[in-house]
Amino acid sequence: MDIEGRHIIIDAFYCNPSLLNDRFFLERLLIKAAAAANMEILYSYFHQFQPYGVTGMLILSTSHLSIHTWPERAYASLDFYTCGTTDPIFQVEYLLEKLESKKATVYPIERGIEKTQTIFLKTYHYLKGENEE
Repeated sequence: MDIEGRHIIIDAFYCNPSLLNDRFFLERLLIKAAAAANMEILYSYFHQFQPYGVTGMLILSTSHLSIHTWPERAYASLDFYTCGTTDPIFQVEYLLEKLESKKATVYPIERGIEKTQTIFLKTYHYLKGENEE
């Protein structure tokens, strides 16, 4: 079994607070992202906090996709991790667009490799329409 994989950590800022507080929207969003990446969903669990906030997790046959939201801060943190050859980086812009994020920092990490690696950040600025490495 191959232990190598990709882990994408996303800090999404200036998101739409009402979307970040909608448990059902977030579950559908993550399911669509996983399906678009051809990932098999084994289990889905989402919890609505009071007065606001959602934590959700998809357990995938190749790992997981999770989200934690703070609508009062217009912020969401996401983890998209998969083993094998699928690269979840292609779903990042989709997730950010649907959350209506105005700025995001993305940390792609190679997993299961023994060599030292440098983590390159990519910051998305949607207000300005520019992206920088």
